[in-house]
Amino acid sequence: MERIDYLLVHEYLEKLADPSFPGPASGSAAATIAAMAAALLEMSCKVTMKNGGGNIPLALNEIEVIRQHCLALATEDMEVLAEVVRAAKSRKENPEKYECAIRNATDTLVSLVKNCEFILREIEQLIPVCNKKVVAELIGSTHMAEAALASAKLGVEVNLHLLHDENYKESVQGIMKNSYKNSIEMKERILNIVNK
Repeated sequence: MERIDYLLVHEYLEKLADPSFPGPASGSAAATIAAMAAALLEMSCKVTMKNGGGNIPLALNEIEVIRQHCLALATEDMEVLAEVVRAAKSRKENPEKYECAIRNATDTLVSLVKNCEFILREIEQLIPVCNKKVVAELIGSTHMAEAALASAKLGVEVNLHLLHDENYKESVQGIMKNSYKNSIEMKERILNIVNK
């Protein structure tokens, strides 16, 4: 299976549009959007630092790692989705295999949610001190991270309905509730800073 980061943008979009399987789907697209949000954040940090904002409260290397991780999640989501499809074919004979595949797919989306939360946290720290040239990029990054977060959250909710492991479901629901709440609150604070 191809890695998303090896594809040209138009090739990736063709694969998203292709109904044959295995291939990328909504989780992969959300992870790619989160990687773009992280890239815009990274660029905004660099512009701010270059133009005299040497005391920014962020670590560029951490943002770069998150960008790379989100892009890796785009490929991982495609792989775990293929695993779910394969396991679904023998679901009655091997329900444990199917349950494991759904958990793996869910874990990938939960990881994406946590990355989006990180991106929003970093934007919130940067926006009060950023170079004014990058405010629009940071707002765009905010909305991209929120969109990726919402898409991943929906995927997690769908997957949890397919699972029987109540302990796992309860654990993931707790993580999602906290991360989503924190993320939405950060988004609102970011927009409030800009609209002052």
